[in-house]
Amino acid sequence: MGRTHKVLVVEDEFLIAMELRRTLTEAGYDVVGPVASVSDALSLLQQSHPDACVLDVNLRGQTACPIAEVLRSMKVPFVLSTAYSQNEIDTHAALAGASNIGKPAPRQDLLQAVAELVG
Repeated sequence: MGRTHKVLVVEDEFLIAMELRRTLTEAGYDVVGPVASVSDALSLLQQSHPDACVLDVNLRGQTACPIAEVLRSMKVPFVLSTAYSQNEIDTHAALAGASNIGKPAPRQDLLQAVAELVG
């Protein structure tokens, strides 16, 4: 596969975060995280520059908008993994237009979305 791509996982539900990490690791990605809060994700992004990110929208009652803004400024592509509808997502400028693979994300949808991000 050539160079290993680093994928940041931002998810506050432990079991879903572990499943995302396992699926991505098995597919050959170097998983950064998972992290479960906005502050932890922002701290991690000061130290690491991932190639892509799988981002939950609601993290312990906070929106992931600050993370999305930093990812966009770093030119790191991201995909959302949330149960929110596209209409709800699009009300947030930082998230508008990002594709949503759902939550929990079907394995094949997750892998296809991440492959497109790093492709």
